[in-house]
Amino acid sequence: MAFEKGQRLCLLVEAGATRYAIDATHVLEVSPPDEGGESLHGHLHLKDLSALLGGPPEQRPGTAVALDTSPTIAVRVKRVVEVSDIADKPRHPLPSRLVRRLEPAVRGVLEVGGNLYFELDVEAAARGLEADPPELLDGGRLPLAPEPERALVFESQGERMAVPLSSVSQVVAAGDRLCALPHEGPLKGLVLHQQHLWPAFSVVGMAGGSSQVEPLAVLVEVEGEGIGLLATRAFGVSARGSLQGAHVLDLPRLFS
Repeated sequence: MAFEKGQRLCLLVEAGATRYAIDATHVLEVSPPDEGGESLHGHLHLKDLSALLGGPPEQRPGTAVALDTSPTIAVRVKRVVEVSDIADKPRHPLPSRLVRRLEPAVRGVLEVGGNLYFELDVEAAARGLEADPPELLDGGRLPLAPEPERALVFESQGERMAVPLSSVSQVVAAGDRLCALPHEGPLKGLVLHQQHLWPAFSVVGMAGGSSQVEPLAVLVEVEGEGIGLLATRAFGVSARGSLQGAHVLDLPRLFS
């Protein structure tokens, strides 16, 4: 692969539900798998990149990517998006909550063409990551707080919830804009807002229900940390006594 001075080319791929950027200097080959679907050129066994990084097995047949590691490995990805020059693309550090989960395999997050990609350290990624236990609440009960003077009311997977308006930064689009994590569990991914990455959680999933990506994220500040709460819709601001049965989340206890 030829490079021009000042370029930094990356192969952008999807593996599982997650998008990754792989430095092109570490890419030896991109091609379909062998006919059997489990190897490349008969001798390189394909490892699912998604599973290597703690996610589910990849869809078959996928695309094979041979990586210049020691020893050489070949990984299966769902699809190749493009080769992109990322020299002038925004790069964001991992939020502290995700450092232990993803480093050293992930260096940071790149913003390319309106999408977010985890920037891989190829050597570390080849060694794999162990999936952390999901962040579930003891007893499966959401910690609740008294009604505040004013609250933002929203719905998540049919559950009506509220958070103190004083904690709310913004309501933003999530859905396809979410940078999905490879791991299963209620921490679904990252949302970019005002050049900061916000870990986005399924609150219903934290209580032991189904963890789903939803179209919105309610961004809240919790003891100095930015957190996204995934939501189907936001109803707006309500005063104390008019929350219509919405459960007021105790945010410090929920994310302690």
